[in-house]
Amino acid sequence: MRYFYLLCCCLYSGFSVATQAAENMSLLQGKWDCTAALRQPLYQLNLTTQEHYLASHQYVTKGTLIARLPGQPIEVSYSVAGNGTWKVAGDKLILEANDLKVENLTHPEWEAILNLKQYIPKHAGGTLDIIRLDQQHLSLKAKNLPDNIQCHRS
Repeated sequence: MRYFYLLCCCLYSGFSVATQAAENMSLLQGKWDCTAALRQPLYQLNLTTQEHYLASHQYVTKGTLIARLPGQPIEVSYSVAGNGTWKVAGDKLILEANDLKVENLTHPEWEAILNLKQYIPKHAGGTLDIIRLDQQHLSLKAKNLPDNIQCHRS
């Protein structure tokens, strides 16, 4: 009898995780306006994007990345565009990028000297923790960012 009880508990918890993932997939679909920031002693990065999660489990992203040096008047803006696939597993959003394009908008002449694009992956992806997801808000935690990625429905 005890094993039957444990089996029922395991099945219920597995069903609960599957139900949560299905709800998350449904809520995630659509367009989101997102922001993320990374501040280090030598530089600051601010990313503003529009993410579009399609029912076909494809996604499209476009936005602007701004790099600044603290205390300096110089800033460099990049256009960011990409696409890939997405899936939800429990409270995780798993992204696999097919294509990622980054273009220097403000100082393209610097690319020949600094070669900043070498630091930007051509094919990115990863797993993000879903901190909050409802009809209007999406908050994601990336391992390499101290602050959450904040999004609101477009």
